[in-house]
Amino acid sequence: MPFSVHPASVRFVLAIALMGASVCSMMTPVVANETAQWLQLIDQSKSGLDAGKLPSLEATEADVVESMRSAEAFFQRVTDQANQDAWMRFLNFEPLQSAIETNESIAKRGNAATELSQRLSGPEEGLELSRLVALRSSLDRYLAALRYGDPKRGLALSERQLETLAKLLAADEEDDSTPRSLTDLSGEEVSQIESIVESLASANQADELVSRITGRYSSPNLRAFVDGRVISDAITRPVNNPERVNDCLLGTRIIGDARVVGNVTGSLLPSEGHVRLLVRLDGQFSTSTKGYNGPVTLRSSGFGQVYAARQLIITEKRIFAGEPIATASLSTQINQINHPLKLVRKIASKKAAEMKPQAEAISRRKLQDRVLEGFRQQTDEASTRTFPDLDAKMSPWLRRLDLPTPVRTIGSTTESVHVRATMRRPFGLSAPSEGPSLSMVRTATSSGTYPGGYSAAIQVHESILNNTVMKLLAGDTFTPEKLRDLTSSFGIPSDKNDATDEASSADEEQPESFEVDFSGFRPVYFEARDQTLRIGLRGDRFAQGDRELDRRLEVSAVYHPAITEDGRMMLIRDEEIDLKFPGGRRLTLSQTAIKANIEEGFDKLFPMTLLHREWKLPSTLELPALAGRSAKVIGIDARDGWLTIVVR
Repeated sequence: MPFSVHPASVRFVLAIALMGASVCSMMTPVVANETAQWLQLIDQSKSGLDAGKLPSLEATEADVVESMRSAEAFFQRVTDQANQDAWMRFLNFEPLQSAIETNESIAKRGNAATELSQRLSGPEEGLELSRLVALRSSLDRYLAALRYGDPKRGLALSERQLETLAKLLAADEEDDSTPRSLTDLSGEEVSQIESIVESLASANQADELVSRITGRYSSPNLRAFVDGRVISDAITRPVNNPERVNDCLLGTRIIGDARVVGNVTGSLLPSEGHVRLLVRLDGQFSTSTKGYNGPVTLRSSGFGQVYAARQLIITEKRIFAGEPIATASLSTQINQINHPLKLVRKIASKKAAEMKPQAEAISRRKLQDRVLEGFRQQTDEASTRTFPDLDAKMSPWLRRLDLPTPVRTIGSTTESVHVRATMRRPFGLSAPSEGPSLSMVRTATSSGTYPGGYSAAIQVHESILNNTVMKLLAGDTFTPEKLRDLTSSFGIPSDKNDATDEASSADEEQPESFEVDFSGFRPVYFEARDQTLRIGLRGDRFAQGDRELDRRLEVSAVYHPAITEDGRMMLIRDEEIDLKFPGGRRLTLSQTAIKANIEEGFDKLFPMTLLHREWKLPSTLELPALAGRSAKVIGIDARDGWLTIVVR
């Protein structure tokens, strides 16, 4: 029977399910004295510092030397001479090899190791090779040993870090009896804690404290939702399928027409680890036939209900289909019996009445079998589909850039498909808890987001950047052109493509280009607190033309959600950007002279509005319900470290 589930509908659902997701780690219940317990652990860790656990400089240095030799031998073995020479020029092992052979100072060996590590991490094809990944890991351990390998210095550094952590968690000056609540920590303070934890882990100290803190900050830091009605609308399609009838029933040849009219629909079912989708057909069956039995002909009609259903289990790799079921009901009516003799017509009518229950039972069973087989064939097409291996596609880039592999999971409720992902370095901190419920998220028309009122939503926690681009950018030099591209790290498009902006920029004199050396700590960040989004970056040096400012600076822009007249939401920037020079020293006259240039350059970097455009789906999309439609931002919420964007 030719009714079907539209193949593109299934692809759409699968695309939703495969956005990427993670296993949701349940946060340890917050107890009243949680911070006090941490402070006790800090005291215990101070007394338990162990010089014997510090990384060995001699062992890690030998490991780095061996890793460099292994990498060089690998290229000599697997590629031609020209390519090997090109790789050796790019990697440039000589500065570090020379510093190690001549036993240069800790600082010189550290600088050479850091420069090599930075060359090993980048978008260049080939940096994902196992030999180079292993070398990068060796360099990380070596850098830790250079810092902590000397017992006296290493233990002193670890003790100072524990003291700094204790100060962060200690009671406020106004109340010297109660330690601070972890929920009161700012994004800056959590980043400081993360830096301390990673340093302690590198020194192999305070294992229990490190485990307690990383366990507390272990919830997914990226979440996405797709409303169930979007999925239902994408799958729903009408059924109006005629077919010819040519059958033999209890010795009578039946010829005529049949038709199924109804709908194929889809609905989500609760599931974790995969998406469960129930696809069903609800329809009405009608017939108009003529029966031939010898000289007697019968004109009859029939009507009834048909139903078929099948569960689809959608995973990251493929679709699994359950066993379909089908039911049918049927009632027939003889409208006319034709024969020249009345007696024959009377006998035929009586005989037909006697055989009607049996005939209807047989017809109902055949109808049910046809419905079941047709539905099975159509849904089998979906279950044969497989999907690209996301890990295989992402892995080279993650390995090249030294980014953590996202731990992810997908799932569904009766109302939505959800995706959870955790992007987290081995000793990094992710979100302390789940993001705010969508029912609490602000939209342009209400104080909450409800099923049927949105299409999709994404929630990004501010820990995402610390665990991804921070290490990549720390200490690197970027120009405004590269910096503008970084806005994509926030998942936010810039204004640079607006026609009005292009026209105005053509008329205005463009500011002179500049460059910034990113700081090692928190080079870029965003903070989502109290319905305010702050995007910022830190630098250690600013240069423009022949002018240079060789001191720390921090620049940020503050955005607030705003509601437009046509029911959309966008982010609007405060008029002035915030430019600071941490450290307390006053700027010299020459430094003050280029401050205005710095402000102008960064003012161009941060657009005045974000998330203000509508997104139009392609008209060629194989989903009539969605092709050519526009999606607009209807909700923006910034709280507790989470930025939530809702689209309809």
